[in-house]
Amino acid sequence: CGWATALHLSKKDYEVAIVDNLVRRLFDHQLGLESLTPIASIHDRISRWKALTGKTIELYVGDICDFEFLAESFKSFEPDSVVHFGEQRSAPYSMIDRSRAVFTQHNNVIGTLNVLFAIKEFREECHLVKLG
Repeated sequence: CGWATALHLSKKDYEVAIVDNLVRRLFDHQLGLESLTPIASIHDRISRWKALTGKTIELYVGDICDFEFLAESFKSFEPDSVVHFGEQRSAPYSMIDRSRAVFTQHNNVIGTLNVLFAIKEFREECHLVKLG
């Protein structure tokens, strides 16, 4: 969802930044799962996009649950809008055990709160689009 949205917005000439902790592939690795189709790294995909289109997508690697990191990202990029896909989306993952359920709740709730407070503190006119 996030990658496709980033490409769509970049293609329409918006300045795009991705904030990602890159943990999704780690979950798959921990569970011994593989994607049905090969997925290049985010760095490779961003480089390929630039080679194909000449357009740059900024990447901030870090955790939105870390407010200091998120604050620095906001100050650096100064978004007019945030499309928030930064939640752990797999219900089956969160149901494996208590620790994964707690991780999911922490990630989803604290991450979203941090996004809201970053908007309030650094980009008050910024719009938030949140799915789910």
